[in-house]
Amino acid sequence: MTTLSSFVFRLSSNPSPKNFYIWRMPFYSDEIIQELKNQADIALVIQQFLPLKKSGVNKYVGVCPFHDDHSPSMSVNSTLGIYKCFACGAGGDVFKFIQEHEKLDFKGAVEWVANFVGFALPNLGNNVNTEVLEERTMVRKLNELACEWFEQQLTLSPKALEYLNKRHVSPETRKQFHIGYAPTGREGLIGYAARNGFSPRDCVKAGLAVEKENGGIADKFRDRLMIAIQNLSGVVVAFGGRDLSDPASHNGIKLAKYMNSPETALYSKRDILFGLNHSRNAIMKENAVIIVEGYFDLISLYQSGVQNVVAASGTALTENHASILARYAKTAYLVFDGDAAGQNATRRSLEIVLPKGLSPKVFALSRPDGTKIDPDNFVNEQGPDAFRRALRTAEDWLSYLGRTMPNNSPEDRAAFITQAKTLIKSIENPELRNQYLKLVSERYSTTRSLAGIKVAHPKREKTQATAEQPAAPQVSVPWELLSPIEVRFANLLFRNPTLLDRAAEYFDMDFAASGIQIFDSPLIDEFIQSILAQYAETGAFSPRVLYESLSPQLQLFLEQLPDETWKTPNEILEFYDTLAVLTLNLCDRYKKLIPLDSEAGMRLRMQLNKFTQGIQTISKKRKISAITPDVFAEQIIQSKAPLIELYTSINELAMNGGNAAQFNNAQFSPQASAQSPAQPSSPQFNNAQPAQFAQPEMPPEMEAPPPFDNGEQFASSEPPEEAPYDPNEEPYVPDDEPYVPDDDFGAMDDFG
Repeated sequence: MTTLSSFVFRLSSNPSPKNFYIWRMPFYSDEIIQELKNQADIALVIQQFLPLKKSGVNKYVGVCPFHDDHSPSMSVNSTLGIYKCFACGAGGDVFKFIQEHEKLDFKGAVEWVANFVGFALPNLGNNVNTEVLEERTMVRKLNELACEWFEQQLTLSPKALEYLNKRHVSPETRKQFHIGYAPTGREGLIGYAARNGFSPRDCVKAGLAVEKENGGIADKFRDRLMIAIQNLSGVVVAFGGRDLSDPASHNGIKLAKYMNSPETALYSKRDILFGLNHSRNAIMKENAVIIVEGYFDLISLYQSGVQNVVAASGTALTENHASILARYAKTAYLVFDGDAAGQNATRRSLEIVLPKGLSPKVFALSRPDGTKIDPDNFVNEQGPDAFRRALRTAEDWLSYLGRTMPNNSPEDRAAFITQAKTLIKSIENPELRNQYLKLVSERYSTTRSLAGIKVAHPKREKTQATAEQPAAPQVSVPWELLSPIEVRFANLLFRNPTLLDRAAEYFDMDFAASGIQIFDSPLIDEFIQSILAQYAETGAFSPRVLYESLSPQLQLFLEQLPDETWKTPNEILEFYDTLAVLTLNLCDRYKKLIPLDSEAGMRLRMQLNKFTQGIQTISKKRKISAITPDVFAEQIIQSKAPLIELYTSINELAMNGGNAAQFNNAQFSPQASAQSPAQPSSPQFNNAQPAQFAQPEMPPEMEAPPPFDNGEQFASSEPPEEAPYDPNEEPYVPDDEPYVPDDDFGAMDDFG
């Protein structure tokens, strides 16, 4: 059986059924496909065809389009990037859905999703395709390196820090938006990149350096505050730089206030909205997006709590931008300036957002004296509540147009009606178009006619019924047999990837080599070792990649894990507290394996009692703050070595005749007894014996145990039996108080 103790030796090169597309479409690499899949929110894709109802964190349900479904049978999970119908068995990733729903081959589905997301695919059949892909990878890595360097340089620049302080940008916000500083030197970044394996020519390709007329290469950004531009996946694709220089330092020539990265193999201005990777959830929650112009407009609003906001990056609003926003919201708020240039810019924005189905509203910001002001200064001077009040004054686009266009003559009125109908005609949604026609005719006593308009309505071929769908896989998760504390620990690691370094420190090579199985359930053991194996091999964690690597049963387990959240530092405290409890549970199982018919067995039992008391003592000290959480964590890590020694001693004693028949992996693995040693274990548990799973696993009460005396067994009260874990139970929602475990470690499965 593959166990957690062997995860560090495992290679993840086993082909996954999900990777079938690699040989079906040789022109698109696995990296490109995975990057596209990461950017495509499957729920938003499916919502283009049918309504979905929210059922949890990034979870939705809807009526299945692949059979005659009268009640919501299809589940959609945005975190894992999958859909599944529990009635007909249809399911898969975003590409599979488009293939089945739109009757496309895989290539067509990939291109459909790429077009929807605004993702630039490499040209098929192009001999330089590999070179383009390599350049994208190089630019991404170089951007990451540059971002780190800019952030380091910020800490060394009093001028840049003072500027941020004046704009009320907090240290937390600086870190969140990866704000840094490019110093004045001509080759600072180029030199740093060279020391890390990148050439000056690489810097030019990444848009971080420029080639001079004399053939030399210099940093593009100098003496500028640097703001990272990220895509939806959080990858740094470009930068915006705000000039901090003194005009006197360059002969009085006024440089551009803002300078942006040029387009690269990784960056397309028309496809990227600054801040959307941060604000996407808030936009969906509000069903509305506030569109601003500047980086600091967005940063100040987001920092103040107004988070459903985006900004165009280095360009005016584009059709691609509007298409992207229409996936997340129905209403778009535009901030306008009252002068002629501002009105023209607002009208151009209306022409962009209306065709995509967004309902635009327009509002203005001003100081009490009536002077116009940008969102950055407004929220810093008057606060977020004043901004929200201004937002509530926004007028619909038709009212704005009627108020700002001339209306002094029949010709003016006709021009306004023509402008309004021209905008209405551009709307792609026919029902929305008709509603606006009705509105303009009622308000302004005009006809509803849009003469000459023709909108094609191609009929999509109906999908086939259930008979053509593959049968639903016959797998189940034995929740009633799983330990609640182990399930919660698995969920803790899955929901908090920041803990994976700590987990890797505990479950290291020594632990792996020992053969200890700290988890009583092989299902939990296999799930956690899959997480740690991915992290050990890639240095990163991706829920979607993890899901694709799992067996059908573990995929179902992951789908049914409850939606839970932890608040820092609660997740760290719970991680080490739970390791302590799991260790006590393990010791309780060890205790039953030590034969007491020999002096060696009695001595080993005494050592185990002492070790158990030590774990109980440090756990109590941590709870009453007699030791700090850091000291507690260090002592839990240090307890691993004596635990391994105890395991080795118990194993040797049992194998040497102390009680060899009793001491085997069956006691630690409910499945081992059902398999011959030569057979690899399976993660399926349908044949597992309930009696083995039902062994009490809560540790003894946290009282000092009675002394070991006269060879009698170490006494402890029988621990209470755990309630079966119910995946449909209401999710745990932590409060705002610091995490404190219960007095009785026997109730540690009920944190909070």
